[in-house]
Amino acid sequence: MMTSPADLIADLDAALADAGSTITIRRYTAPTGTPRPKTDIDNVPAAARGVRADELVEGIDQTASTVVVSPTGLAALLPLKKGDKAVIDGRERNIELPKPISVQGVLVRIDLLVSG
Repeated sequence: MMTSPADLIADLDAALADAGSTITIRRYTAPTGTPRPKTDIDNVPAAARGVRADELVEGIDQTASTVVVSPTGLAALLPLKKGDKAVIDGRERNIELPKPISVQGVLVRIDLLVSG
């Protein structure tokens, strides 16, 4: 039996809820301002880990992390793009490379490479 995209998302959501942490996904909506206008989505289930040596690409160093998030709850900011932010353990980090993963034309997971 084929696993549906909805099943894949539900499985990822369950795994992240069980073993992950929560982060904030942030997009600034203006280049300046005090405070700078932004859109935050809080309590996004995620799994973050440091990058492995074989994942290092030009311009990315060992301080980078990979973060797995589900598309659940992120509709307001999709598609995620370079320049968006991931707030992990209170630290704002730059999304350098969002890698959306789709199955049967449905976004089921997003792998993020973050730095900073």
